[in-house]
Amino acid sequence: MKKLWLMSFILVVVAGCSEAPKVSTYHVDDDQQEIETLQKVFTDNRNLSEAAGVFFDHQLVVSLQVQPMSKFKKEKIEKSIEKEVKSLFPDHDVFVSSDLKITWELKKIINEQPTMDDLKKDLADLQALAKEET
Repeated sequence: MKKLWLMSFILVVVAGCSEAPKVSTYHVDDDQQEIETLQKVFTDNRNLSEAAGVFFDHQLVVSLQVQPMSKFKKEKIEKSIEKEVKSLFPDHDVFVSSDLKITWELKKIINEQPTMDDLKKDLADLQALAKEET
Protein backbone atom coordinates (compact mmCIF):
# COMPACT_ATOMS: atom_id res chain seq x y z
CA MET A 1 0.00 0.00 0.00
CA LYS A 2 2.86 2.38 0.82
CA LYS A 3 4.46 1.68 -2.54
CA LEU A 4 1.20 2.54 -4.29
CA TRP A 5 0.96 5.89 -2.47
CA LEU A 6 4.61 6.65 -3.14
CA MET A 7 4.22 5.84 -6.83
CA SER A 8 1.05 7.96 -7.06
CA PHE A 9 2.80 10.88 -5.37
CA ILE A 10 5.76 10.68 -7.75
CA LEU A 11 3.45 10.60 -10.78
CA VAL A 12 1.53 13.65 -9.56
CA VAL A 13 4.74 15.59 -8.94
CA VAL A 14 6.21 14.69 -12.32
CA ALA A 15 2.95 15.48 -14.13
CA GLY A 16 2.69 18.81 -12.30
CA CYS A 17 6.10 19.97 -13.47
CA SER A 18 5.69 21.63 -16.81
CA GLU A 19 7.80 23.35 -19.40
CA ALA A 20 8.13 27.07 -20.04
CA PRO A 21 5.01 28.95 -21.15
CA LYS A 22 4.05 29.30 -24.81
CA VAL A 23 4.93 32.87 -25.71
CA SER A 24 3.68 34.84 -28.72
CA THR A 25 4.71 38.42 -29.44
CA TYR A 26 4.29 40.95 -32.21
CA HIS A 27 5.97 44.33 -32.54
CA VAL A 28 4.93 46.69 -35.33
CA ASP A 29 8.41 48.24 -35.48
CA ASP A 30 10.10 44.84 -35.04
CA ASP A 31 12.18 45.98 -32.04
CA GLN A 32 13.90 42.75 -31.02
CA GLN A 33 15.19 44.14 -27.72
CA GLU A 34 11.69 44.92 -26.47
CA ILE A 35 10.38 41.57 -27.69
CA GLU A 36 13.18 39.67 -25.91
CA THR A 37 12.65 41.65 -22.69
CA LEU A 38 8.94 40.81 -22.67
CA GLN A 39 9.59 37.16 -23.50
CA LYS A 40 12.04 36.93 -20.59
CA VAL A 41 9.35 38.23 -18.20
CA PHE A 42 7.00 35.50 -19.41
CA THR A 43 9.49 32.64 -19.36
CA ASP A 44 10.77 33.58 -15.89
CA ASN A 45 7.31 33.20 -14.38
CA ARG A 46 6.61 29.50 -13.73
CA ASN A 47 2.91 30.13 -13.05
CA LEU A 48 2.16 30.95 -16.69
CA SER A 49 1.10 28.38 -19.25
CA GLU A 50 0.63 30.80 -22.13
CA ALA A 51 1.30 34.49 -22.79
CA ALA A 52 0.95 36.91 -25.68
CA GLY A 53 1.99 40.51 -26.18
CA VAL A 54 1.51 43.12 -28.89
CA PHE A 55 3.50 46.36 -29.11
CA PHE A 56 1.95 49.25 -31.04
CA ASP A 57 2.56 53.01 -30.93
CA HIS A 58 3.69 53.17 -27.28
CA GLN A 59 1.01 50.68 -26.27
CA LEU A 60 1.59 47.19 -24.96
CA VAL A 61 -1.27 44.73 -24.71
CA VAL A 62 -0.49 41.53 -22.79
CA SER A 63 -2.65 38.48 -22.16
CA LEU A 64 -1.83 35.69 -19.73
CA GLN A 65 -3.04 32.20 -19.03
CA VAL A 66 -1.97 30.67 -15.74
CA GLN A 67 -1.18 27.06 -14.88
CA PRO A 68 -4.17 25.06 -13.61
CA MET A 69 -2.61 24.71 -10.15
CA SER A 70 -2.25 28.51 -9.93
CA LYS A 71 -5.82 29.48 -10.85
CA PHE A 72 -6.58 30.57 -7.29
CA LYS A 73 -3.73 33.11 -7.46
CA LYS A 74 -4.68 34.36 -10.93
CA GLU A 75 -5.34 38.00 -9.97
CA LYS A 76 -2.19 38.19 -7.87
CA ILE A 77 -0.10 36.79 -10.74
CA GLU A 78 -1.73 39.22 -13.17
CA LYS A 79 -0.96 42.20 -10.90
CA SER A 80 2.67 41.14 -10.41
CA ILE A 81 3.23 40.69 -14.16
CA GLU A 82 1.56 44.05 -14.82
CA LYS A 83 3.79 45.76 -12.25
CA GLU A 84 6.92 44.15 -13.70
CA VAL A 85 6.00 44.99 -17.30
CA LYS A 86 5.16 48.60 -16.39
CA SER A 87 8.54 48.99 -14.70
CA LEU A 88 10.35 47.56 -17.74
CA PHE A 89 8.38 49.65 -20.26
CA PRO A 90 7.64 52.98 -18.53
CA ASP A 91 7.09 54.81 -21.83
CA HIS A 92 4.35 52.38 -22.93
CA ASP A 93 0.69 52.35 -21.98
CA VAL A 94 0.43 48.80 -20.59
CA PHE A 95 -2.74 46.71 -20.52
CA VAL A 96 -2.58 43.22 -18.95
CA SER A 97 -5.43 40.71 -18.89
CA SER A 98 -5.84 37.07 -17.97
CA ASP A 99 -9.13 36.80 -19.84
CA LEU A 100 -9.25 33.93 -22.35
CA LYS A 101 -11.12 35.91 -25.00
CA ILE A 102 -8.37 38.56 -24.93
CA THR A 103 -5.78 35.80 -25.43
CA TRP A 104 -7.69 34.43 -28.42
CA GLU A 105 -7.96 37.85 -30.03
CA LEU A 106 -4.30 38.69 -29.41
CA LYS A 107 -3.20 35.39 -30.93
CA LYS A 108 -5.36 36.13 -33.96
CA ILE A 109 -3.69 39.56 -34.29
CA ILE A 110 -0.23 38.01 -33.95
CA ASN A 111 -0.96 35.40 -36.61
CA GLU A 112 -2.41 37.95 -39.08
CA GLN A 113 0.26 40.65 -38.44
CA PRO A 114 -2.04 43.43 -39.67
CA THR A 115 -1.14 46.87 -41.03
CA MET A 116 -0.91 49.90 -38.72
CA ASP A 117 -4.48 51.05 -39.38
CA ASP A 118 -5.97 47.59 -38.95
CA LEU A 119 -3.96 47.00 -35.80
CA LYS A 120 -5.13 50.29 -34.31
CA LYS A 121 -8.75 49.28 -34.94
CA ASP A 122 -8.20 45.75 -33.64
CA LEU A 123 -6.60 46.98 -30.41
CA ALA A 124 -9.42 49.50 -29.87
CA ASP A 125 -11.91 46.64 -30.27
CA LEU A 126 -9.85 44.55 -27.89
CA GLN A 127 -9.88 47.28 -25.23
CA ALA A 128 -13.67 47.53 -25.60
CA LEU A 129 -13.96 43.76 -25.34
CA ALA A 130 -11.95 43.81 -22.12
CA LYS A 131 -14.37 46.29 -20.56
CA GLU A 132 -17.32 44.04 -21.34
CA GLU A 133 -18.70 42.01 -18.49
CA THR A 134 -19.79 38.48 -19.24
